[in-house]
Amino acid sequence: MFFTLGIETPTDGNTAYGIVVPALCNDKYGCYSAADKESDIPAMATEAILLTIQDMIESGDYDIKSIHNDHISYKSNDEYAHCDTWVIIDVDLSTFTGKQKRINITLPDILINRIDNAVKAPNSFYKDRSNFLAEAAINELSLHK
Repeated sequence: MFFTLGIETPTDGNTAYGIVVPALCNDKYGCYSAADKESDIPAMATEAILLTIQDMIESGDYDIKSIHNDHISYKSNDEYAHCDTWVIIDVDLSTFTGKQKRINITLPDILINRIDNAVKAPNSFYKDRSNFLAEAAINELSLHK
């Protein structure tokens, strides 16, 4: 799943990069981390994301489907005004959703082309066709609880 990170660049050599994951910040949780080096940001953010999601799921109050990452709105949110850089990282959440399994499906070629175009679009957050279909299935199933 893709997560937007807000990063606060240190102002001196004695301060770490501050990291916030707004998609995992709510009334009960906050997802924050820090990294001494810029190159450590993805690893530190991934660790914070996985620990926060694990705690959220174990609490019984949340599941993977309830996590929504609104990439566009965070930058304009005053709560994150301290963040001077915004990046998106992909974090594998398969340990929380189950093991991957290959299946064969049949779809009309027109639909496959539309899916592929959505995946290849410049503003797309889908990794590939399978990711698109998995997200579509999760969304559809959540509507029919």
